Amino acid sequence: MESQSAKPIIAALLQPLPILSQPQARNDLGDETVVRLLVRQFIDLSLDAFNQVLQGKLDQDEAVDGINRQATALNAVFLGTSGFETVITHPWNTPEQLGAFLKDMVALEYPEDDCVRAMLIHLATQVMHALRLPDEDRQEEVEALTLDAADLLLGRAPEDEIDIDIDV
Repeated sequence: MESQSAKPIIAALLQPLPILSQPQARNDLGDETVVRLLVRQFIDLSLDAFNQVLQGKLDQDEAVDGINRQATALNAVFLGTSGFETVITHPWNTPEQLGAFLKDMVALEYPEDDCVRAMLIHLATQVMHALRLPDEDRQEEVEALTLDAADLLLGRAPEDEIDIDIDV
């Protein structure tokens, strides 16, 4: 289920990326650069929401709802159901393939058609915990989280084995 308010933000993220040489200015979900940029944008949106909560500019429930809307919209993108014409999907981008892979790799107890969202919510939680680290450690942790999430969305096991239980 897609949120109306998240769709314009995700659509903006999926505008043809100028640094990429994609045919016909489309974003290929098989391209590691595209996937990393989408994950990084999600992380940046999450960091911004958490910082707004810390500064008292945003209620925690509103921040969580906003992050969930973004995760839900990206769930549709990565599972090939978003309808965005600027996105090139592959047979991998289905609940039966990507959803099942995430369910197995990240030990998700969610339906396969909701596993990208669940993984992204867990990622946002990890980012929130990274805010407690000193600046240089935080940047390193956020970069590692970005790479691991991109690897998962591309169907690769992250370099470090993960053993995660997610209660979202």
